[in-house]
Amino acid sequence: MVLFAIGISVSVLICGLIAVVIWATFLKGLPGVDAHFSLVNYAEVLFDPITWGAGLNTLSLGVWTVLVNLFFAVPMAWLIHRTNTPFKNFFLTLMFLHILLPGFLKVMGWIMLASPEIGLVNQLLRTFIPVETGPLSIYNVFSMGFLQGLILTPTMFFMISGPLLAVDPSFEECAEVVGATRLRSLRFVTFPLVKPAIVSAIIYNFMTAVSMYEVAALLGGAHNIHVFSTLMFYSFSRDIGLPQYGIAGVYGVILLIPTLIALKVYQSMLQSGYRYATVTGKGYKQKLIDLGRWKWAGAGFIGVYFLLDIFLPFLAVAWSSLIPRLRLPTRAALATVTADGYRSAAVLISEGGVFVNTLELVASVGIAVMLISLAISWIVVRSDLPGRYAIDTISMLPHAVPTVAFAFAVTFVGLLLVRRIPFYGSLASIILAHTMAYTAFGTRSMNASLVQIHRDLEDAVQVCGGSRVVALRKVLVPLLIPTLFFTTIWVTLLSYREVTMALFLQTPKNIILATTIWSRWLSGDSITAAALGVIMTISMGVVISIALRLFPSIFIGRMGTR
Repeated sequence: MVLFAIGISVSVLICGLIAVVIWATFLKGLPGVDAHFSLVNYAEVLFDPITWGAGLNTLSLGVWTVLVNLFFAVPMAWLIHRTNTPFKNFFLTLMFLHILLPGFLKVMGWIMLASPEIGLVNQLLRTFIPVETGPLSIYNVFSMGFLQGLILTPTMFFMISGPLLAVDPSFEECAEVVGATRLRSLRFVTFPLVKPAIVSAIIYNFMTAVSMYEVAALLGGAHNIHVFSTLMFYSFSRDIGLPQYGIAGVYGVILLIPTLIALKVYQSMLQSGYRYATVTGKGYKQKLIDLGRWKWAGAGFIGVYFLLDIFLPFLAVAWSSLIPRLRLPTRAALATVTADGYRSAAVLISEGGVFVNTLELVASVGIAVMLISLAISWIVVRSDLPGRYAIDTISMLPHAVPTVAFAFAVTFVGLLLVRRIPFYGSLASIILAHTMAYTAFGTRSMNASLVQIHRDLEDAVQVCGGSRVVALRKVLVPLLIPTLFFTTIWVTLLSYREVTMALFLQTPKNIILATTIWSRWLSGDSITAAALGVIMTISMGVVISIALRLFPSIFIGRMGTR
């Protein structure tokens, strides 16, 4: 009953936070002070021309993101899993280590590379082209979509990898027997068979893309390129005037619309899922396609992706952390190399509670998600309690709700309770938002592992006189230790690198490392921001190295599921 109470409590909390977003749209004024029921928020948003421009930008951003995902993820998944492309294990390792460099640091790195004024690539091009700025510019919707596409490509890669591996090679062999070329076989046989996986990955990444904040804020904020997530943030984080929480809530509801439409399309496609079944009772053996000399072109294509996604932005950030002014790495620039950025970074981390806050945040979120996921998964997979499937469905809702909406709901609730509970602006508010957002991932991982443990083990405990609690503590938990460890570590890393929700909930009392990097960057202190970014990346690498050493097969086998 304790586990059931935990599951019910978390479900109520998730539904409550979603309801708060909707409820806030009908309130005019400050929550808990002079708020009153009104429809004026919808009128202001819908009749504001900025809204329609932001809507077009948001839609374009989602489309460009998905197109970049498809350009890289689908060919890479086919090359790595179905062909004899060289260095496949190395490329898979890089795909797993994609999390090392947070998305907002990649954007900062690309600003250092392609900014019209200070970008290193533009500085190099201006030695050949006589222009004062440019010639390249990263401040446009296409560039936003391109960078978000790079960031989300591993997600699509892992979502379609399993179905690609499951396609029976006999279908492709039959196509070749009747005279189809390899290209036609791919077009008319292989890819149509994995269509559900590709469509689900498109929907998932589109839902993520339209709600992402950091890329649009860094590239569009200072250039009046608005999307719904940035308008939502600016509505209640204002430098001038009172926060407009009702307006922010309306933008949050609008963000839910494309998500619901996308989910409806996917559910309709699932109804005809039998058409895509390729794994039957007949045995089949996976067969790699020999690309001949083209295998090196395939390896080069994959290498270009990692160059754009990891190496170039990280090298730009690392170089920027060593020089007071961004310029090309010439002999004169090397003479100005300094450790001032790292000294400033060390001071910022040690003072103001940044280190302690960050440590408390990631530890609390990792442990909380692990315990909540264990409780919910046990209820769903092992118990016969009524309502268990409803709890499972609700635990998945954070996948469909933009993280900015969760952060907004937590802020709104904190303001309502500010006179009774000191929750608003506290570290606990960020912990709550992260925990609710990552519960969906934790329960998916835990469900899959619990299903693999046969009920006979628990039945044997009860036959010997033990209770279900004893079976859970003495049998299930020891068998689940690798999954529990992986879930805790992975959620800890996600919380460590997350900046969007933390920015929405930020006050002087709950500053963490990610928001410190963001604030130093916006204040123009790029050398300190870059140094902090390098420290964050290296520290994440240390954690992942320890995890790989302790549980290599479990960690690598599951790392791509998020």
